[in-house]
Amino acid sequence: MKNRKLEKIREIRVEEVYDYEEKRHFYRVYFYYDDGRIEIMSESSTKPVLARYVSEVY
Repeated sequence: MKNRKLEKIREIRVEEVYDYEEKRHFYRVYFYYDDGRIEIMSESSTKPVLARYVSEVY
């Protein structure tokens, strides 16, 4: 695995969007970073399942 700088992601949000003008319903996934940046990761037609996993590396 490459050594990469770890990002400081403060929050991950999933927004449910109803666009009545274009007759669309979708979910948008955002990353909020400590430095104030907001990045849209993806848009999905299906509701994402939110899961948390804890991994230990030995």
